[in-house]
Amino acid sequence: MPLTREEEVEYLALLETSVAPKLECFRKPSRIKVAYGGRGAGAKSWSIASLLVQRAHAQRVNILCTREIQLSLEESVHRLISNTVERLHYTGWDITREFIKSPRGSLFHFRGMKDLRSALAIKGLEDIDLVWFEEASGASNDSLDILLPTIRKEGSEIWFSFNREEEMDPVYDRFVRNSRDDAMVVWLEPGRADNPWWTAELQKEMEEDYKRDPDQAEHIWGGQPRKQGLKAIMSRTAIRGAMDRDIEAEGAYEIGVDVARFGDDLTVMYKRHGVKVIDKREFAGQDTQRTAMEAWDLAGHDASVHIKVDDTGVGGGVTDRLNELGAHAIPVNNGGEPHDKDLYTSVGDEMWFEFPVNEADIPDDPILMQELAGRQYDYDTKGRRKIEPKKDFKKRIGRSPDRADALLLCFYNAVRYNIVS
Repeated sequence: MPLTREEEVEYLALLETSVAPKLECFRKPSRIKVAYGGRGAGAKSWSIASLLVQRAHAQRVNILCTREIQLSLEESVHRLISNTVERLHYTGWDITREFIKSPRGSLFHFRGMKDLRSALAIKGLEDIDLVWFEEASGASNDSLDILLPTIRKEGSEIWFSFNREEEMDPVYDRFVRNSRDDAMVVWLEPGRADNPWWTAELQKEMEEDYKRDPDQAEHIWGGQPRKQGLKAIMSRTAIRGAMDRDIEAEGAYEIGVDVARFGDDLTVMYKRHGVKVIDKREFAGQDTQRTAMEAWDLAGHDASVHIKVDDTGVGGGVTDRLNELGAHAIPVNNGGEPHDKDLYTSVGDEMWFEFPVNEADIPDDPILMQELAGRQYDYDTKGRRKIEPKKDFKKRIGRSPDRADALLLCFYNAVRYNIVS
């Protein structure tokens, strides 16, 4: 299909500036900027190099390009920066092995954080305007503890780009999981939507990797941490299949509501038509009356729609209000007695292990992927499988599995298990 005139102008502008659409927001000021995703996702390094070179060409800035360990200049982004200068057709630049200098007097420095720390040269960075920490999944807490307060010039910025390695990479933990009001965080996906320079060759390599080792491909291309532990309840391969599945919506409508109890937890609700999720809502800091109204609206004020509510704690108020409104609200107690007491220790265990991951059609959502794939299990003294306590999950991952819990409630067959009130 030919491009419209407007699309053609936009595409040519992207080719000229070499910046992926999602990363254009990095032109706006923000103390912390984070770009993460898998291979080929948004052309992270290509785009960031272009943004930095453009800035250095327009105004005088001091830029440090670093990574945790950099044994040689060849391991740095030196070549990428110099190639970007050439690609943008900029002239008058001075490119040496030690530094790269723009006609405006901007300087690019290339040093590894480990070397800077050991040489105490970090103290000489107070005049740096901008830091690009590349491959930042390898950033140590020690480096971040030193870097953040040292780069303190007014208007200074620190940029991080990475593909996740572990569940609790320090940079992910500090700036993605624990959001800051001065942080701009961009998650990028592989494919043409986020990368205008995506090629047929990249597509083929990605497809082959998913055929060969889907779990590893989720790390390489999907931006997920490396392989799951042996006691993960659901495999990322099965979850990816559910997220990629596109089936006809048919059958009954049902809703699952996980009610926030305290702190940073979120109230989340999903609606499904048969085994296809068709809607989702998410709220923070909302009272139970409002939550009940939102769930009733999501049901279309239709009493034939089963609304399953996590009735533990404050969820009881949501159930009561829904029933007052005329809804068919079903209280579900995660700690209650399961239908199959020989296999599971509680309703919560049953929900997780009975989820029809190989039949469902669920949203393609990286947070939902992390929550579903991250929950682990163990065995009790009778050999029954039980999910890890939520507090242990929150300690490992850094947040409550609110989306996963709401999704599982949505699919939990309350009628089959005779808990319908």
